[in-house]
Amino acid sequence: MASPSSASLDAGAAIGRTVLYAVNFGALTGGWLADMNKTHIYNPRWTPHAKFHDGITISAASLAGGAGLYFLARRPFGQPADTTIAALLPAIIFGSQAFAFLFPGAEGLEAEAPEMVPQLGKVRVNELPAALAGVALAGLGYLLTRRKRKL
Repeated sequence: MASPSSASLDAGAAIGRTVLYAVNFGALTGGWLADMNKTHIYNPRWTPHAKFHDGITISAASLAGGAGLYFLARRPFGQPADTTIAALLPAIIFGSQAFAFLFPGAEGLEAEAPEMVPQLGKVRVNELPAALAGVALAGLGYLLTRRKRKL
C-alpha cells in the first residue's frame, strides 16, 4: 500500500502530465484556431509571403505540440527525456510567440482588431499573456512530473 506522501507525489505527477497534455494540445491547435480567419490567413491585406510565414508558424507549432503529445502518450512513459521533451517543445513555441513582440513594428491583434481582444479594466489581454502562460504551464507541468523522481 502506498504511503500518503507517495500517493500525493503520484497525484502531483499525474497533475503535471495533465498540464503537459493541455499545453501541448494548445500548441497543436492554437495557431489553427487563432489564425485561420479574417485577421490572418484570410486577411486580404496580407501578402502571400506573410501568409507563407504564418503557415510556417502554424505548422511548426502543430508539429511541436503533436510530438510533445507523442512523448507523453508513448509506453512505457517515465523516461526523463519524455518529460523534458514534452515540456520543452511547447515552451519553445510559446516562448517564440512572446519574443515576437520584440521585433520592430510587431504588435498584438489589438492593433488591427481591438474588438477581438479581451479587456481587463483598461488593459487589453493580447497574445503576450497567453504566450507567457504557455511557457509557465510547460515549466509547471515539467516540475510536477519530475518532482516524483527526485524524492
